[in-house]
Amino acid sequence: MKGRTFLSAILAGTLLATQGCERHEERIFHMIRCTMAASVEKQNDPLIVKSWEITGLYMRENGIKKNIAELTKITANVRDEIMGSSDSSWDGRDTRVNEIVNSEFCRAYLNLLQQK
Repeated sequence: MKGRTFLSAILAGTLLATQGCERHEERIFHMIRCTMAASVEKQNDPLIVKSWEITGLYMRENGIKKNIAELTKITANVRDEIMGSSDSSWDGRDTRVNEIVNSEFCRAYLNLLQQK
């Protein structure tokens, strides 16, 4: 288990180094956004679990404390972005998912997770 935690810390550190100096809150939002979009697109459970673990580790290492209501709000906002309005088509949802997954941040983040 220690090796897995150490690997997660290395991945999180590498992500920080490749993405520059964004605010922590914005980074957390993008990590969650990327995870949720990837879960819709790929249904890759091990990758999704690893992503949630890295997000939690990143928050702990940076002293970021979010309560359930704050995390629920972030995920609700991402869900609304992905699903679109009530009259949106599935094709529209798929387009939004692809845009998120193919964003620079998400590509780099998912590639790092898949390497380990």
